[in-house]
Amino acid sequence: MRITWLLEVADQLWGGVKVALENANWLHRRGHEVTVVSRSRAPSWMRIECRFLQVQDFHPEHLPDGDVIIGTFWTTVPWASSAGPTKGVPVHFCQGYEGDNPENGPLRDRIESVYRLPGVHHITISPHLTRLLQSKFGLAAREIVYTIDHAVHHPGPERAPGSPLRVGLVGPYGIGWKDLPTGYAACALAAAAGQKLVLVRASNVPPDAAEQKTTFPVEWHQQVPPAGMGQFYRSLDVLLATSSGAEEGFFLPAIEAMACGVPTVLTDVPCFRDHRQVVGHDNYALLVPPKDPAAMAEAMVLAGSLPQVRNALRKAGLGLAAHYHPDRHGERLEAVLLELAQKTSARQPLRLVPSAAATTGDETLVQQLQAHAQRLQAAGSLEPAARAHAAIQCLRPDDDTLRHEAVDAWLAAGNPRAALRLLDDLVLRGSDDETLHCRRGQALHALGDMHEAAQAFRAALAVGTRSADAYNRLGVVLFQAGDLVGARDSFQRALVLQPDHHDARANLAALPAA
Repeated sequence: MRITWLLEVADQLWGGVKVALENANWLHRRGHEVTVVSRSRAPSWMRIECRFLQVQDFHPEHLPDGDVIIGTFWTTVPWASSAGPTKGVPVHFCQGYEGDNPENGPLRDRIESVYRLPGVHHITISPHLTRLLQSKFGLAAREIVYTIDHAVHHPGPERAPGSPLRVGLVGPYGIGWKDLPTGYAACALAAAAGQKLVLVRASNVPPDAAEQKTTFPVEWHQQVPPAGMGQFYRSLDVLLATSSGAEEGFFLPAIEAMACGVPTVLTDVPCFRDHRQVVGHDNYALLVPPKDPAAMAEAMVLAGSLPQVRNALRKAGLGLAAHYHPDRHGERLEAVLLELAQKTSARQPLRLVPSAAATTGDETLVQQLQAHAQRLQAAGSLEPAARAHAAIQCLRPDDDTLRHEAVDAWLAAGNPRAALRLLDDLVLRGSDDETLHCRRGQALHALGDMHEAAQAFRAALAVGTRSADAYNRLGVVLFQAGDLVGARDSFQRALVLQPDHHDARANLAALPAA
């Protein structure tokens, strides 16, 4: 089987990147023809056993032919989707849903459009991601058990409770949903209550300025290579995981620490809660409410100091970690990819009649999606047609014509909020034309915001043609906003411009007497 992995960056030490590269190595050792393609150099922190290509972009001419092509982040999935049949069946390897990240708020429409691209097969690594893709996008993802490297992450001798207590905290401080500030607050509370502790930090980025001011000692470990993380975990009395919500896809450090025999304190969020499905209980960690430093402080002192609690958590954690084995993960991944690779010969991409001129892969995908949207619209499937238009606009984010087509599709499908988001983005980019303001007025009218709709229609009149239709639209929303005087004036202006305008005359007659 010929397998291509697309990675935006391969030389940066992130958990998702590490797992993708470990998968590539595992599949290579199984005898498959594996290529990792990235815009960055190869990583210095691990050995790549398969073929590695650094490219300027992911245009099809830079990609090897294959049976399966895997996008590992939302920005790489459109390239996998548009690469063409000779590059393989497009697969999205989802290790976390990027649209829930607060930092990605301005990009959420584009991310959602990527997840709705037709013809892409999705693989998830946790039950809560499988549920999310089903509930949000109607996708039936193939779920595989995740993996850790047990050659690196294995237990050492049981540790006696330390003094000071060594509390591990892993990850970048600046990612909001990882909520490391609450972990710092928990340590401050424990220290203030008399617990001697040292916070043992590991991160792939330098310390944040906010991490420099603490009432307790901090031991820093930066850019620890994957092969050194087992030793890091085995030096701890307890690992604290502070993720605040569903944005966390899995959080490898929690299971890696358990595999090293370290008691853990985890927030009660979906990725940690779902481990119950694996072992049938929740004795593998002390689960605490997210964003609750007092609960974390109490739990980490219990987990780190009381021998009975420590021993119980160590035993249950080792049992859970044993389920996340590279061979179990790799065999399931291999089986899914083999199943999908069999679809290569049967894959029937949606096409327009190709022009004589050569087009790039993403241009071809735009054409395919446009044809798909037209067929859906002709069949009356307005919501799927709108999603196809949104996917087209995602591939051409700077094409205002395609953006307006997506707006019209969302309005026709009865989703004015999605249309308004696209229109507001145009306003922020400096657009100021009659069509834009009229469509904003339509969307706001459909959402019941009559005052803002009236402002939008006034803006359309200010920059465009002062037609009877335009004044009639304004009159309708003014009437519904309760401005009878303004509505009467607008209907009268419409009739001055076009005395036989039937709607304006009927609307004026329907107004209550002044």
